[in-house]
Amino acid sequence: MDGFGVGDGVTPLSGPMAGMYGTVVWFYEEKQQLLVRFGASQQMYYAAEELKSWGE
Repeated sequence: MDGFGVGDGVTPLSGPMAGMYGTVVWFYEEKQQLLVRFGASQQMYYAAEELKSWGE
């Protein structure tokens, strides 16, 4: 999973959610993507290279 695990705080590097805090909630192994949840209702899939750890 390239260093990210379920429960990790991350932020996307680009796109509409760039700079927003999100939490990894699931790893889609078949597509090698992480499901990141922002707030209570917004969530999106990202490849690990599209994310960085929150606070970096």
